[in-house]
This record gives sequence, structure tokens and C-alpha cells, in this order.
Amino acid sequence: MTGSSPFSLEGKVALITGAGTGIGRATATMMARTGAIVVATDRPGRSQALDTLVGAITREGRRALALELDVTAVRSMPAVFDRIVAETDRLDILVNNAGTQLFKAALDIEEEEFDAIMNVNLRGAFFCAQAAASVLSRGGTIINVCSQHGVVGNRDRAPYCASKGGLINLTRALAVEWADRAIRVNAVSPTYVQTESNAALLQSPPIRDDIKNDLPLGRPVTADEVAAAICYLASDAAAGVTGHNLLVDGGWTAR
Repeated sequence: MTGSSPFSLEGKVALITGAGTGIGRATATMMARTGAIVVATDRPGRSQALDTLVGAITREGRRALALELDVTAVRSMPAVFDRIVAETDRLDILVNNAGTQLFKAALDIEEEEFDAIMNVNLRGAFFCAQAAASVLSRGGTIINVCSQHGVVGNRDRAPYCASKGGLINLTRALAVEWADRAIRVNAVSPTYVQTESNAALLQSPPIRDDIKNDLPLGRPVTADEVAAAICYLASDAAAGVTGHNLLVDGGWTAR
């Protein structure tokens, strides 16, 4: 894409959390190909995956940087964002993609398990957004990766549904509050996503039944399909869109 296209991210700096695999990796790759300078982050211990990603991006002639970022370590965030600005001179896009899930009956969930889901999916996303807002360029944007399960309920996912539902409404609240800072805040909510880490999960009988019975498209979406929605919301083509939750759900919520 060229800089004349409203879908181009040329010259923009994008930070993606949880970028080592899946949706995060697909988003980082697509944003780089669309012109962005990519800052790929993941939790400590994921450096090899980040290095592989950054290597692939740089071999295509684009610029990328790998940094460790634990979204549950709130006090460490300002230093990470300050380093990004020092390295790239700006920050235009934050993709809050880091997330975790738990499949367990609600009656069996321990306090620590509930807190672990909330700390990454909701609390971590909020404090990343807060840290980003202080350095985002005017006209910057935040995209929160949520889930169809933030819109509908499902069995054995109570904390996950609660965290993603909270993140969707947090998206709306921040969009309203930060509009006068010219920061747009949106969400993307995918259905089941075909990734390497999800391969075994998608073959389990309960998930196969969900896909067969509740997904009109009859298949999981791909990480690239989710990344394309994220790139759209990050681009000037979506300049009039804020506070929106874009469902990439194969028709799940249309039923």
C-alpha cells in the first residue's frame, strides 16, 4: 500500500502486546506490510518468538523492535513506553492483544484463577492504555482485542466472558473520555481463531460443536482476518470510528 491510501499505516509507530504468536503476530506482520514501524512486545520468556517475528519483518525491508512487556507489571509500563518514544520518536497505535483464558466450571474456579484472568485481560489492558495515552501522538488510536464471549455468554468461561465484556465497555468509556485528546479507542471481537496454539482446542468436542451449531460461516476465522480488522481501525480510513466493537465472529452473534 502507498502513503496515499487511507488504509496505509506508513510512518506510524504501532505497539502490539502479545505479539509473539497468533493474532498478535499476524497483526504485527500485517501492520509492517502496511507501512508501520512495529514495536512487538510479549511477556518475559517469549523473546525467541519476538526475535523470529522481528527478523521476518526486517527481512521484508521494514523496521521492527522487540521489547519485553508484562501487562500485569503496571509499575514497569512507563519505562517501556518512554523507551519506545526514545527509539522511534513517537507512538501512534496501541493494540492491546495480550490475553489469557480458562476453561473451567464457574463453581470450581478459585480466587487466584479469577484474578489471573482479570489481571491480564482487563486490568493489564487498562493500564497499557493509560500509559499509552500519555505519549500517543495526536490522532493516535487504541485497539483492544476482545472476544465474541464479551458479547454473549458460554459455558465454562465465566471469568473470560466477564473480562472481555468489561474490556468492551472500557473501550467505550475511554473513547468518550479521550475524544478531546484526539485518541480513538475501538475493539475487535473475534470468534474462535485458527492458530497454532489453538489447533488442539479447536478439535475438542465442545468447541467442534460450537463451530458446527453456532457459527454460520461454519469455520473458525483466521488470524489474518482479525489482523485486517485491527489494521482498518488503526488506519485513517476509520478516522470517524471510535467507541466501536467490531465483531469478526463468522456470524455467531447474528443468530
